[in-house]
Amino acid sequence: MHVPSYPRALAMLLMLACFACSAQAVEFDEKVKAPMLKEPGALRTQAQSYVAKFAALQASPQELIGNRALVAERFDLTWKIQQAIDVRRPLGDLSSVGLERRDDGSYRIDYNKSPQWGRPDEQFSAVLNEVDWQGFGAHLISRGFRDVDVAKLKEYLSTHDLQKESRRASLPLTLSFSKVVKKYDNIKRPVDDATVLSYIYQREKATAEMGRQWVEGLLNSIDAQRARILLSYFEEMPSTGIWGPSDQRAGIDEQLRLMRLPDFEELVTAETMRGVP
Repeated sequence: MHVPSYPRALAMLLMLACFACSAQAVEFDEKVKAPMLKEPGALRTQAQSYVAKFAALQASPQELIGNRALVAERFDLTWKIQQAIDVRRPLGDLSSVGLERRDDGSYRIDYNKSPQWGRPDEQFSAVLNEVDWQGFGAHLISRGFRDVDVAKLKEYLSTHDLQKESRRASLPLTLSFSKVVKKYDNIKRPVDDATVLSYIYQREKATAEMGRQWVEGLLNSIDAQRARILLSYFEEMPSTGIWGPSDQRAGIDEQLRLMRLPDFEELVTAETMRGVP
């Protein structure tokens, strides 16, 4: 976990923090605690259970993306694993669930072999927002798309800016946590690490759900046949990742530093509303 210095940090904080369910405003809830790893053996059991559920639905990728509960379960598991990596807590052998431990304590994932850990929203948005549509559109047509399907896909992307929609939807969460920080400061009470981690947990879990909704909407913008073609394209794309340790201490300190800026609420609101009609 790393947040760069201000002012670039503010934009990055918004980009990463400002994801939430679009249906309603989501505020920070002090009662919701970030899950922590208590026993590696229990984590392996939970991961195996999750992988089994994923495998049972794997024949229908679109159904997987629409499964909100399974996406939430994946998020909680990856959160626990990442927290353990950050504090250098041994997790043992997780190769049975697709995580290959490296000598430096990080874990390598082959998402083609272990798609249960992938984030379709991150993969889809990264590719589709940067692709050369002239060549990519022709490639999709060669796979079975029609001109009208390519047009629908482009229209969805032009009218559903994930970053902008997420910033606007999650502004209440960011501002409400800022108020909690100020409340603690006013009564001379330290904002403990657990409270900051709970904020990050709630923020990032909302991010995962918002991403799920975005991909689901993208696939629903075209018919089922074309959705299967698009999914198969991404399934064939080579994809690997490394889950490595981050500087949790520095990240927590930087979160608090930003929120304690005297004009933070004005800055974050202005940045969020920039470019909104």
